[in-house]
Amino acid sequence: MKRLFLSLYFVSTLLLSLAGITVESDTIAHTLDEVSVVSFYRVNLRTGTTLSRDDITIQNKGQEPSFILARMPSIFAYSDTGNEYGYSYFRMRGMDQTRINITLDGMPLNDGEDMGVYFSNFPDLLSSMHSIKVENGASIANNGAAGYAGSINFESINLDRDTTSSAYAGYGSFNTLKVGAEYNTGRKGNFAGHFKITHQQSDGFREHAYNNAQSAFVKLGWYIDKHHKLDLLSFVGQSRNGMAWIGSTIDELQQNPATNGCQESETDHYIQNINKLQYQGFLSDNITLTAATYYNYADGYYTFDLDNYMLKVYDPAWQPTGEIDRYDQRFHYFGGNAAAKFYLNPFELTAGINASAFIRRHIGSNNLQEALLWDNTGYKNDISTFIKGSYTHRQLTIGANIQYRHAQFDYRGDTPFERINWDFINWSANARWQFDNRHAIYASATQTHREPTRSDMFGGDENFHTLYTTQAESVIDYEIGYNITLSNFTTNLNLYYMDFANELILNGAMGTNGLPIHVNAAQSYRTGIELSLQYYPITGLRLANNTSYSINRVEHDGEILTHILSPSWIVNQEIGYSIAGFDIDLTMRYRSDMYFDLTNRYSIAPSLRFNASVAYTYRNITAGISVNNIFNERSYSNGMMGATGPLYFIDSPRNCWCDVRVKF
Repeated sequence: MKRLFLSLYFVSTLLLSLAGITVESDTIAHTLDEVSVVSFYRVNLRTGTTLSRDDITIQNKGQEPSFILARMPSIFAYSDTGNEYGYSYFRMRGMDQTRINITLDGMPLNDGEDMGVYFSNFPDLLSSMHSIKVENGASIANNGAAGYAGSINFESINLDRDTTSSAYAGYGSFNTLKVGAEYNTGRKGNFAGHFKITHQQSDGFREHAYNNAQSAFVKLGWYIDKHHKLDLLSFVGQSRNGMAWIGSTIDELQQNPATNGCQESETDHYIQNINKLQYQGFLSDNITLTAATYYNYADGYYTFDLDNYMLKVYDPAWQPTGEIDRYDQRFHYFGGNAAAKFYLNPFELTAGINASAFIRRHIGSNNLQEALLWDNTGYKNDISTFIKGSYTHRQLTIGANIQYRHAQFDYRGDTPFERINWDFINWSANARWQFDNRHAIYASATQTHREPTRSDMFGGDENFHTLYTTQAESVIDYEIGYNITLSNFTTNLNLYYMDFANELILNGAMGTNGLPIHVNAAQSYRTGIELSLQYYPITGLRLANNTSYSINRVEHDGEILTHILSPSWIVNQEIGYSIAGFDIDLTMRYRSDMYFDLTNRYSIAPSLRFNASVAYTYRNITAGISVNNIFNERSYSNGMMGATGPLYFIDSPRNCWCDVRVKF
């Protein structure tokens, strides 16, 4: 509580002092437009990657966002189901979603305990997005999980600019279907609104790995006057899935490529609701203020075949019991943030605060005993304050950011537990030199810390028995890059070196909760180079490439090994051509081999897949067809260690999709 009062006092004093300042400045606010609170939370003089509303609309077929993010540097995606629907995951620079700060308009999407994001719970989120901003590398994030590997912000529909309404329908392989509609009012006096509903389903490529989901998204804006605005956002989604988080042996996959390591009785059902109220305004010609409060709720369960898990993953001599367990989870996640930005050319200063509380109840029950196995609750509180500033002199801009963050975890169950506290000082320093309108170089150094997840602390168990680790991990990330922007050509070359302390690394095993197990490493680093470019040689023709090469090393038990699920090469090549209403797109995706056990004995072979799509637009109607894995290559996306050896996850064979969109 003392930390909370000190943080509030620190920020409120600064904000009040700023609000009392009147300074002549070149920066004068006239009309309030959409401003995302996330812009106040990061100092970034590096070059990120942004997907626009048009990019998202073209690529979005109802698939999980992981596969659209995989078009960007140093990211690859994979799924449990084999296709792009149901449970999917992505890794940035070889690190998973728990180490990536993921937000929606500055509101955390990572859950508070295990810091994961399950896009399956957010069906068709992309249809209500204005942009997606991806930043590779460590960042100072004042909400949710640490920006350890990077950060991704989903920016919701812009009520001022995104005024087109549409209806959509699509159908494809594996009985995959999506239908939906959105209505955008545009600015109507002092009000504007966005409304969207969606239904989607898929049988999945792997047996009984289905997905059935629905969602609704509403965003309302009230323009109080030209200097002040309120936004209200609400999303609700539900999904039912056939589970497929256990891999299969090579022999099983050779006999039946669609075989599923999980049993048909293993299913889940989740409902998630997120809400946010945000104020944006100009306090004076020099000061902007953004303040928001949010509430995130989820309720659901998944079933767990204990015999299947023990025989395939843990102990082949296990004697079957016929037990089917059910794991129920319900969480409440609420918080708020505020930031004030002060302009005084050539200085900018921003100060802010974020506070949140996460409560999740875990209930385990058994079908045979008809008895409660456990009933416990985890509590995660988080508060942070920050100050950041920048100074610009001619072509040079330098910036710095310092953050204090306090995180706290508590547990109530049948085993006594002592509350755990972590205190972190995170910082960033960076500079950018803009030679002219076309060329720039930048450099940065960032240190950030991350506490272990509940699953890491409990060793992959839903019920607390042993505390495996409470040790935080940290990284210092050094980045340097060069950017070119011409009328028909843009490119960015980025070099990075990430030096870790006490990194929690994958060991290839799975916990009984279905989550990967991590262990601390004495020393580890990741270093590499990322290249992204777009070139328009002639009207209508677009060439795009994202290529990354990395070296990922960890010292464990006195040996130097390569990080698990960290391919050295990731290459995305795209060719697009537009003419007379036609849009043609051909993509090539390559991932080099990667280990999936800590001893570096087992690996997943390289993957090379080609996809193509053609769309035709006539007036307000667009119809398209796309084919994934054109050459029907067999490839594997992920692996895990089983009771008798490695288990693999296979990608889907050639598959197709047809759709039509009508704008009005």
